[in-house]
Amino acid sequence: MFKGFKEFLSRGNIVDLAVAVVIGTAFTALVTKFTDSIITPLINRIGVKQQSDVGILKIGIGGGQTIDLNILLSAAINFVLIAAVVYFFVVLPYNTLRKRGEVEQADDAQIVLLTEIRDLLAQSDGDSSGKHGGATTTTPPPEHGPRADAESQT
Repeated sequence: MFKGFKEFLSRGNIVDLAVAVVIGTAFTALVTKFTDSIITPLINRIGVKQQSDVGILKIGIGGGQTIDLNILLSAAINFVLIAAVVYFFVVLPYNTLRKRGEVEQADDAQIVLLTEIRDLLAQSDGDSSGKHGGATTTTPPPEHGPRADAESQT
């Protein structure tokens, strides 16, 4: 029972997924703090007067309520930062390593195939005394043409 579970957990994809979730969670917290402490205050300064609930990124809807687009913009920036880091530091290197492994496997397969072909050719050369086609036939000399004339003069 535990053997099957251990095999399930030790497969490469499951372990990679677990590592990605842990690192992704930690990185998300880091990027969220970055956008909350640096990006959002910079966005809030765009066109907003001090102590004002209405500005370029805040829309007043009456009754003292506003729609704050700063939150949406911060979330979008947060997403783009996380996606860029995951792509450039996880996906791109992983794809490069995977392609390198596929090339090496293809080279190994080609070497095995070429070795088998060489062995078969060496075996067939040993069986037919170095001539292709096995049986040897002699062709009679031609009766007409330049070759016949040359052979008749000798």
